[in-house]
Amino acid sequence: MGIDGLPRQKFHQENQSIGRIRKESAQAAQARKRDGERPDYLETFIWPTIGPISGVYSSQRILNSQALRPHFGVDVAAPAGSNVVAPASGLITLPHQDMFFSEGTIILDHGHELSSTFLHLSQLLINKGDVVKQGDLISQVGATGRVTGVHLDWRMNVFKRRVDPQLLVSPMESLIKPINKN
Repeated sequence: MGIDGLPRQKFHQENQSIGRIRKESAQAAQARKRDGERPDYLETFIWPTIGPISGVYSSQRILNSQALRPHFGVDVAAPAGSNVVAPASGLITLPHQDMFFSEGTIILDHGHELSSTFLHLSQLLINKGDVVKQGDLISQVGATGRVTGVHLDWRMNVFKRRVDPQLLVSPMESLIKPINKN
């Protein structure tokens, strides 16, 4: 499925933006590179927010009729301002309010280079170096950066490899209450 009609600034990187994009990519890579002894990766992970899945890991993205890299996260549709909690305990290694593609961004280290990344956040409620427990409030869902709607984009990395966050949590369907039509 493709999305057409995105404003040029959301889709095309001007030459003056390339340096910024590279710098922010390096910051994110450094934040995910931490190989600490934290055992938080052993916890049973929970969803950082609840809502319908609106984008799945590895799906092909097509913007303005151009195929882009596959999507490396899971998108959860939720109302703007919905709480985002830590899916497992960890150390905040990157809070960034204004990244080029994602604007509000958090990277959370769970130990031994397993990290969660949260994108398109409206408000960051943590600071670099904060230690959070599973279920702690860390941010709020938004529609910042290159998006077409309000959602949380949750990504995970282990070492330099991307992994599907849905592999570590119970199915979303088990958490969403059915609507009673009576």
